[in-house]
Amino acid sequence: MQVYEKLLPPEKPPRVVFITGASSGIGRAAALLFAAMGDHVAITARRGDRLAEVVKEAEKRKLPGTIFPIEADVTDPDAMQTAVALALAEFNRLDVLVANAGIGQRGPLVDAPWEDLEAVLRTNIDGVIHSIRAAVPAMRASGGGHIVMISSILGPVPGAYAATYSASKAATDALARSLRGELKADHIAVTVLIVGQTDSEFAQKRLGQPGRVATRWPTMTPERVAGGIAQALERKPRTMTLRWIDRLFVWAGQRFPGLIDRILARVYG
Repeated sequence: MQVYEKLLPPEKPPRVVFITGASSGIGRAAALLFAAMGDHVAITARRGDRLAEVVKEAEKRKLPGTIFPIEADVTDPDAMQTAVALALAEFNRLDVLVANAGIGQRGPLVDAPWEDLEAVLRTNIDGVIHSIRAAVPAMRASGGGHIVMISSILGPVPGAYAATYSASKAATDALARSLRGELKADHIAVTVLIVGQTDSEFAQKRLGQPGRVATRWPTMTPERVAGGIAQALERKPRTMTLRWIDRLFVWAGQRFPGLIDRILARVYG
């Protein structure tokens, strides 16, 4: 028996995962998945009451991991620095950042209220940058890590009437590409997860015209996306698109841009 014990690999220590926008949808599903895997999870969002519900759900399921809620706004750089400091005080390291917080907007670029466009830019671009700037020093001190940035099929294939949202997700890919070179020596991997329509609160919270847009395009569950995040942490790809239909959309949008532009103008208009 002692011989076999020597052959067994040591138990994998729990990772410390920091997730933004974790009060609902993809972030919530990811928090519960990582807690089910035995990891320690720090979750952030502006709605503290919704974060508390995630903790209660984990306790109800008796998940082996720990979920630590931190009320914070990704658009506030000081709040994100404080949130990471609180996570470090609780868990003493940081291994993974899931930059998930984001909002959508649908409507003409010229006619939309500037407040809506600014909210998208501050959340989807500034929020990602603030999260990364807060998390990377902690990852460096921990010996490395992995950043997963949640993007959209409308990043590589921008859509009419979704110009600001598309631009914000295209910026995600640019940030990731730059960061891979900057953080390689720190042993920090960077993955962009390209996501199609997901059945979550995202569409209902979209600024401008709410609701699902492409009614004939299939949706996936937040749990499916959470599983993709877990796969990305294992495989460490540069970019990962979960479904074949979304990969087909991106392929067609890059090779037949005129056709896809006309289709998207009809769908989003």
